[in-house]
Amino acid sequence: MIPILILGLFFHPTIGSDMDDIIRKLDGIANKEDLSALLLRRMNAELMLLNRASADLEWLEATSPSPEVSQETTKLSHLKTTWRNFWCAKTPRIHVGPAGSRMLELLCRGPKYTPHQAKALTAIFKELSTSYVTATVCRIEENQEKCYNGEPELERLMSTSRNESELRWAWTSWRNEMSKVKGLFTTAVTLQNLGARNNGYHDLGECWREELESPHLETLVDQLYQSVEPLYRLLHAVVRFRLAEVYPGLIDLRGPIPAHLLGNMWSQNWESLVDLLMPNGNIFGNVNEALIRKNYTVRDMVERAEDFYTSLGLPPMSREFWERSIFEKDNRTKLNCHATAANMYKNDDFRVLACLQVSAQDFYVIHHEMGHIQYYMAYKNQPAIFMDGANSAFHEAVGDAIMYGVLTPQHMQRLGLANDSALSNDLPLLLKQALGKLPQMPHALIMDKWRWDVFSGKIKDSLYNKAWWELNKKYLGIEPPVARNDDSFDPAAKFHITDNTPYIRYFLGYVLQVQLFEGMCQAAVTGKVGDPLFKMPLHRCDIYGSKDAGRRLK
Repeated sequence: MIPILILGLFFHPTIGSDMDDIIRKLDGIANKEDLSALLLRRMNAELMLLNRASADLEWLEATSPSPEVSQETTKLSHLKTTWRNFWCAKTPRIHVGPAGSRMLELLCRGPKYTPHQAKALTAIFKELSTSYVTATVCRIEENQEKCYNGEPELERLMSTSRNESELRWAWTSWRNEMSKVKGLFTTAVTLQNLGARNNGYHDLGECWREELESPHLETLVDQLYQSVEPLYRLLHAVVRFRLAEVYPGLIDLRGPIPAHLLGNMWSQNWESLVDLLMPNGNIFGNVNEALIRKNYTVRDMVERAEDFYTSLGLPPMSREFWERSIFEKDNRTKLNCHATAANMYKNDDFRVLACLQVSAQDFYVIHHEMGHIQYYMAYKNQPAIFMDGANSAFHEAVGDAIMYGVLTPQHMQRLGLANDSALSNDLPLLLKQALGKLPQMPHALIMDKWRWDVFSGKIKDSLYNKAWWELNKKYLGIEPPVARNDDSFDPAAKFHITDNTPYIRYFLGYVLQVQLFEGMCQAAVTGKVGDPLFKMPLHRCDIYGSKDAGRRLK
C-alpha cells in the first residue's frame, strides 16, 4: 500500500501549483488540446493512485480492521476530498473535448464535502459498518449460550428454519440490536445533505438519482414496477395462502404476511419456500444435498462459475484472484461476511471476499460476484475515471444475467444437480425463479423510496420506522411479527443501509439482467439479436459454451 503521507505530499495543492502555470498557458494559446490532454492524463494518474490506496484500505477494513487502518482511512478521506475539490475548482478553465468533459463531469458531480465534513462522515460510516459486521444476538441452546452474527448465520437460520418462535426471535433480536445505530444514521443524513447542497443539489437523494443518468427516474421505476405488480400480487396471494396452512392462526388471508415467515431476514427472496408451495416439484432436487453428495468444495463452486464465463469466451480469473481472494470464513472474528467483489486497481488484482459454504445460495453468490469481476476486467485499460460501469445498475445485472443461464435445466443436468424431470416440467422452474426474483423488486423500491424521502426531509427522524413499515405494507405486503415503535430502527437490519449503498441500482438491475440474457440467448440460438420471430423460452435457453453469447455480452 502507498503510504498516505507520501500520497499527501504528492497531491498537496502547493506542490501541484505547476498546474496553475499550465492553465495560464492554456488561456494564452490558440491550440489548447495538447496541454488539456496533459492535464487530464495527470488527473487520471493521480486518481489511479488514490483508487489503489482506497482499495487497499477497504480490503484491510473488511478483513483485518484495526485502529491503525481506521486512522489511515481517515487520512485518505481528507486527502481525497482536498484533491477532488482542488481539481474541480480548476475545471472551468480547462478546455477539453467531449471525452474530457465527461471525465470532469464524473469527477465533480455528487456531494462536495469540506475536509471537516469528510472526516466526520468517514468516522460515522466506519462505526456504522463495524456495528453491522460485529453485531451478534445470543440465546441459550442445549444449556449453553450460542451467538449468531447477521451474515451469514442469522441469514441462514431464517432460510432453513420452519419454527415460528425461532424465526420470530431471530427476526426481532437482529432488528433490536441494529436499532442502536439510529442516531449515527441521522447524523450521517445531515452531513450528507450538507455535502449535496455544497454542490448545488437539493439533497443527497438527488445526487444518488443523478448517477443512474435516467431522466425522471422516480417516474420510470414506478412505471416499471406497475408492469410487474399484478404478477407479484398473485404470487403474494399464493404464498400467503400456503403459509396460513403451515402456520394456522397467524395470518390474515386478506392482510399482509408476517415478515419473519418468508424464508429471508429481509423478506426479499422467498426461494427457500419452494418446498412448501410445491413439495414434489423441485426439479433440481435438493441442490444442497447434491452438491455435498458430489463432494463439492467451495473451491469447486468457484471453479464451476469460472468455467461458465470462460465457456462464453470471457477471460479466466487472474492468478491474483486465486491467491488473494477469501472464499470462506476463517478464525478472524471481525471478517466482513457480506460478499464483495474488489477491484484493487493494480493490473490483474481482482478479488472476492465472501464466507461461502457448499450450498445452492452461495453457488449463486459466487456467479454474481464473478460478474462484477468480469466487468472490472473489461474496463481495466480505460483511464481511471472511466474504470466503472455504465452505471451501477449494469454492474449488478451482469452476474445475474449469467445466472439465468446457469439455472437452465440443461446446465443443471450438465452439473449433475437436476433430476430427470427437469427437461419436461416448466412450472417448478418458473415458480423457483418467481420466488427468487419478484419480491426483490418491491424490496429494492422500498429501500430507496424510503431514503429519498429521508434525505428530502419528508420523513423526519422520529417517524423513520413508521414510514418504513408503511412502505413495506404498501409494496411488499408484509408487516412486523411483533410491535415496533418509534425508537426502533428496522431499516438498519439491512447491510446496504449501514453501508450507505444506494439500492435502486438493484431494482433496475433486475430489469437489465433479463434484457442482457435475452440478447445473449438470441445470439446463442440464431447468431443475431432483434429477431421479432424469436420465441425461445428464456428459462430454457442454454447459452453455455456459446461464444456468440459471450461476444454479445462484451
